Amino acid sequence: MALDAQCRAMVSDTRAFIDGRPADAAALMRFARSGYGHYTTMQVRAGAVRGLDVHLARLQEATRVLFDAALDADALRAQMRCALAGMADASLRISIGAANFTARAMPSPARLEVLMLVDPPAPEIIAPVRLMSTLHSRYLPQLKHGGSFDVMHLRRQACMQGFDDALLLTDDGFVAEGATFNIGFFHHDALLWPQAPQLQGSTMQMLSQAFRAGGGQVTRQPITRHDIAGLTAGFCCNSGGLWPIVAIDAHPLPDSESIVERLRSLLATVEPRAI
Repeated sequence: MALDAQCRAMVSDTRAFIDGRPADAAALMRFARSGYGHYTTMQVRAGAVRGLDVHLARLQEATRVLFDAALDADALRAQMRCALAGMADASLRISIGAANFTARAMPSPARLEVLMLVDPPAPEIIAPVRLMSTLHSRYLPQLKHGGSFDVMHLRRQACMQGFDDALLLTDDGFVAEGATFNIGFFHHDALLWPQAPQLQGSTMQMLSQAFRAGGGQVTRQPITRHDIAGLTAGFCCNSGGLWPIVAIDAHPLPDSESIVERLRSLLATVEPRAI
């Protein structure tokens, strides 16, 4: 294959924007070199996002924590509309960094910079999984920050052991979250979330609201690895979908697939909001 043909084959379908304008190489290199920032990922369908307010609130709170700065949600939505021009359906990742931050200096005030990556819509995650539990806590677990080496390595270790993904436990053995997803359970018809420190994911929040609105009970409580043996259904969720857990370590969760079908129907009742 000629060199120019090889280069064309390597061109991505991803569209990149910095602060609402097509991204230049210098800005992309800044983001590539920086490990300091946060992001959210959402699925856009017909120009709308389910849980849009949750995503925007996440970005605003993390910007306050990491940069001691305010993020203008209305300006951000205008940038989203610009980045999505001509694409009614897409996967959209929004990352927040600081153009004046480097590994050597982090001056104040931070000069915020917004990177938007627009990809074709991603298929929903649906395949059942087996999880391997491991003792590990993400740094600042309440934030969806850019540090993911640790959880990617744990995911790889789980796969090498014949599992599909990793389940994170706190140092004292309490269930927290998955490598890149929240985890929930059902117990006596109640939706049960672990109480350990974790990211309050967008799908997690929408499910809780929809389940309560339908008259269901939603609880948060400490869950140990040993408690899992007394449960019969579990699931994973993030902005990419909602999928069943068939087993955690050696403990089967036989009712997970039927429960997930119920939850998917419930999630579909959440009205998407136009960008």
